[in-house]
Amino acid sequence: MKRTAGVVTALLLAAAVGTPSAVAAETKNLQVMSWNMCGSQRSTWHCEGTGTPQQKIDVVKYHVQNNYVHAALLQEVCEGDLTELMAQLGPGWTKSFAPYQWSQGADGKWNSRCGEDTGRADAIGTAIVLKGQMADAREYPVTQPYVGQQSPFQCATAVYWNVRLCNVHASRLGSNPDHPDWDYRDDQFAEIKAIVNTFPKTVFGGDFNSLSPDDPNTKDAWVWPAGLYSTGPGTEGYVECDQTGASRTGRATHSFGGKIDYVFSSETRRWCMVADSAFSDHHVMIESVAVTA
Repeated sequence: MKRTAGVVTALLLAAAVGTPSAVAAETKNLQVMSWNMCGSQRSTWHCEGTGTPQQKIDVVKYHVQNNYVHAALLQEVCEGDLTELMAQLGPGWTKSFAPYQWSQGADGKWNSRCGEDTGRADAIGTAIVLKGQMADAREYPVTQPYVGQQSPFQCATAVYWNVRLCNVHASRLGSNPDHPDWDYRDDQFAEIKAIVNTFPKTVFGGDFNSLSPDDPNTKDAWVWPAGLYSTGPGTEGYVECDQTGASRTGRATHSFGGKIDYVFSSETRRWCMVADSAFSDHHVMIESVAVTA
């Protein structure tokens, strides 16, 4: 009888206390910055008058310190300046660098220089800079001009957030000097879409060299593939940092007055910032997303 009473008492206690509830999913905020630094010291890149390497480094550091940037997708950054940026950010930061290359077709290709032929010899390229551990940093092949400037598409995993970060610098119209009317952006965007669609969680952005598909001034809306640029929450594709509702537009990101820089994410958007800078012809973009484990 005592044993039965003990069992009943235990059951009543369990009912009163209840079974443990499921642990709530942890949400981690992630701030990702995208910026074309216009860091080249080669005259054909037209970055003269956009500040010194240190002034450009200070822009990145400012947003790290004041807007809590955890990751930066940088375009047109010289490798030597990237090394200096990492030294000034300090321990705990990691990087992946991928050089631009100039192709002469059958005659081969080589890394693009930061300076003139008689100037700085370090390469210029794109970089992913991350606070914390980085994994599986690599380039993915996308269609490039057979002759002319080739730009990498690279991704790396931000381990703490388990998010795949990808850096875009699309070819501009006229990038192939032998065929200046050939456009590579439609192929590149379709290929980038296919790549990022394989990642469960992703933030990808950069210089797309294209106006928004809903911009009234664009003549190239056709380069954007269906299912890349979402028309709003709940629709196919990725919501862009600065879009409002279904309108695929946003604030200007370049000194000419148009939007050609974008940050897309599979994660929930918290806020978006577009910040002007005297030290590049491109503005800074920062998106904060909520990443649920």
